[in-house]
Amino acid sequence: MSHLPSARIRSNLSPPRTPGARLPLLLAICIGVALSAGPAVGVVLDPRTIHSETFPNGLRIIVCNDLEAPVLSAEVIIRVGSADDPPGQDGIAHLLEHVLWSSAPGDDPRRRIEDIGGVVNAGVLRDFTRFHLTVPAGNLDLAVSALSALILPHDFQTETLFRECGIIENELLDRLDNPRAVLEDLAFEELYGPDHPYSRPTDGYIHTLRTIGPSRLSLFHQTWYVPNNIAVIVAGNVEFQDVRAAVESAFGHLAPAALPPRPGPPPQRPPQGRERVVQTPLDQTYLMAVFVGPAASERTEVCASDLIATLLIHGASGRLVQELKEKRQLVTSVGVAFLTQRDRALFGVWAVCEPDHVPAAKEAIHSELRRLSAEPVSPAELAVARRVLAAGYAFANETPADRAATLAFYEAIDTYRTASQYLPRVRRLTSSDVARVAAWYADDPVWVVLSPKEQKR
Repeated sequence: MSHLPSARIRSNLSPPRTPGARLPLLLAICIGVALSAGPAVGVVLDPRTIHSETFPNGLRIIVCNDLEAPVLSAEVIIRVGSADDPPGQDGIAHLLEHVLWSSAPGDDPRRRIEDIGGVVNAGVLRDFTRFHLTVPAGNLDLAVSALSALILPHDFQTETLFRECGIIENELLDRLDNPRAVLEDLAFEELYGPDHPYSRPTDGYIHTLRTIGPSRLSLFHQTWYVPNNIAVIVAGNVEFQDVRAAVESAFGHLAPAALPPRPGPPPQRPPQGRERVVQTPLDQTYLMAVFVGPAASERTEVCASDLIATLLIHGASGRLVQELKEKRQLVTSVGVAFLTQRDRALFGVWAVCEPDHVPAAKEAIHSELRRLSAEPVSPAELAVARRVLAAGYAFANETPADRAATLAFYEAIDTYRTASQYLPRVRRLTSSDVARVAAWYADDPVWVVLSPKEQKR
């Protein structure tokens, strides 16, 4: 799906953090969960419950009211991620998030949240950094002050940097043990190439992390953590004016600053069809067909790509599931990787299969993608896919934490208004829209393959 999953991803009661628990945030979302195609859902993220304001210093606040909720969730997003890492400083955005998380000055803001039964978390993607928490209703001032304490400037100590570098290095090593994660990293590298920052892994590289000292980290923080690059999102049992006052007190004194230009031209569509094979000690082959998908600003095309993923993968009725897994038994798993980004996003179809089945699996994937672009989807199949997608979106925005995460995600890469416009756009999609966007995925893909060493090519 094109939006973030539930914000309830990782609970950090105390450092050190569990590296494996970070993976759901840092991996693209793979659509493979079976959702029943039930009746149409009600209004999700009703615009009448959402209010916003931009302060004179450029900071935006977004409030989603739910006065019956027993909790409130607050999130700060900073529009800087691994795509903004300077040359030779790969991983600095992620390292900064770690250091801010572990070394806030004064009373530990995380402990203050946990002491009242709340949870607090943080993470980095290619386009943005997020700090978020959920607390019992009535703790708005504590929530906002804790978030401000986490992200506002303070001294960066060398020993803290080295400790957090070690934690990230362990995360990188753990990631190498996850074939799907390795496959996706290679897919980004191959699709975007050396000239686009999306090609680099979010966590950076071991050999660059140790070169980032306090002065570089401080400069990166001063450059990007400015109010005109920040938004505060609050959802749950709160009033807009109360949020405004709390955020004004915590962030209103910050001075805006000019932001550096965003990097790189977008990747070309269609990509140059090619293949990269990496030999591994795995027993099975992991492969992915990779394409250039839509950017966040291509909103109809984002919804159409989600619908295409649903048509391909939904439950036992998905076209790829039926053809590759149920009918021909070519693969043990199949899915779609797609997470909307500020720039043109990666759209990938992955599968796990026996080495002897690779040629047939690749041809079947390519054939189903071509069929979507050439043959109109029937009204009945389109209606089911729309309902499945709507149900999934409603489920993903069930709690205040979910709604805060969704609003924050879209505000980071586009505008928060896209969140409430998502389902109306899905309902307006036609078979022609599906065919037009599916044509992007009908040409020869970039193939990335993790192959057992004994396989002959």
